[in-house]
Amino acid sequence: MIDFEPIRIEHKTLFAEAYAAEPTMSSGDSFGCVYLWDLLCRRNVAWLDGRLGVEYRCPRGVFYAYPAGPGDLRKAVEALEQRAASLGAPLQLRGLVPTQKERLMSEFPGLFEYTQDRDNYDYIHDIESVATLYGKKLHGKRNFCNRFEKTHDWAFLPIVPDRFDDCLMLLDEWGQENDGGNREENLAIRRALLEWDELGMLGGVLYADGKPAGFTIGERITPDTVDVHFEKARGDISGAYPMVAREFAGMIRAALPGVRFLNREEDMGLENLRKAKEEWRPLYLLEKTAALRRDPA
Repeated sequence: MIDFEPIRIEHKTLFAEAYAAEPTMSSGDSFGCVYLWDLLCRRNVAWLDGRLGVEYRCPRGVFYAYPAGPGDLRKAVEALEQRAASLGAPLQLRGLVPTQKERLMSEFPGLFEYTQDRDNYDYIHDIESVATLYGKKLHGKRNFCNRFEKTHDWAFLPIVPDRFDDCLMLLDEWGQENDGGNREENLAIRRALLEWDELGMLGGVLYADGKPAGFTIGERITPDTVDVHFEKARGDISGAYPMVAREFAGMIRAALPGVRFLNREEDMGLENLRKAKEEWRPLYLLEKTAALRRDPA
């Protein structure tokens, strides 16, 4: 039996090796997403003879990520099945992108029952579209930004240690406006700032009239894709949210010219969040699927 251990910052190299062999644009496959949210839903990691095993121990049960990497897929899936059985659970893989699902179906015909997971589809955007807000579909966002620029003396600056306190102050203010906010998300953001350099995060802070009005944090997950993990802005400043999104896209485009796409992550099935994300007119939605091991009987 292969031993799993709680995820640590040192496991970042394992993720890099695994996803160099089988890259995906999925937010769920990024090290930052897995590591930063290891709070209420615990993550354990194992190296399965050349493939990455990620175990999720959540209130809703135990499940696993697709075991990416250059090693033998069959052996890795068998190891995960043994691990799940030792915990008294059937093997369940979640967050499969289409290429991962196709590989499983080819390698293990009839072994899994597949279910689409719409709530966890990622919103994929052309970075040029977000950076320029070009075209009729985004004219509303563009108008908000124009009014913001006319109303405020503003700047958008990279997140560096000297600006961490501005982000935390804004996070506290945002929480006060939103009944404390999401405790798990607040802790994840604080963790990102605490281990900023080790994680290799990217981010920026929006200032309006000398005061922080919003910030965003992301991570480059493939040579051509940045995953936007967090985006916060003051609700009382009109246009702050679209300004944060536009300026971050422009910052990335200038600093990392190889990046063509932004992953603005999932809506979690929340109606208001889904509407807000759809208003940004994504290039497409990255489908996610869950795979449940069929009863051998």
